[in-house]
Amino acid sequence: MERMKRTRFSALPVREKILSIFVPLCAFGGIGIAYLLNMYGIIENAGTFAWGCILSSLVLSYLAFQKPKKDIVALLTPVYAVLIFFGLENASTLFLQFLYAITITLVLVRLNQRFSS
Repeated sequence: MERMKRTRFSALPVREKILSIFVPLCAFGGIGIAYLLNMYGIIENAGTFAWGCILSSLVLSYLAFQKPKKDIVALLTPVYAVLIFFGLENASTLFLQFLYAITITLVLVRLNQRFSS
């Protein structure tokens, strides 16, 4: 049985390293910003401020597009983000953003391990 070739984070080019760090940083940082904006009364509901998750989805999609082998799941993450945060009848919550941030981080790890050269 042939072993899967795993790419270490240190083996990635510098540009991919920076983008890979930016994805979870933006997703989880957006949750923190939403909480702070809610705490200071700038926005009413912190759950509706999902722009950190959407931006991280866009970066992940760009990162997936730059890989030699294309990952359809990572390429379509912006579509998923828009459907999840703006397409549901119920308002999104911080818990939903947290789950999405964990999921997008796992998709990033999968992308770097399976679809790197």
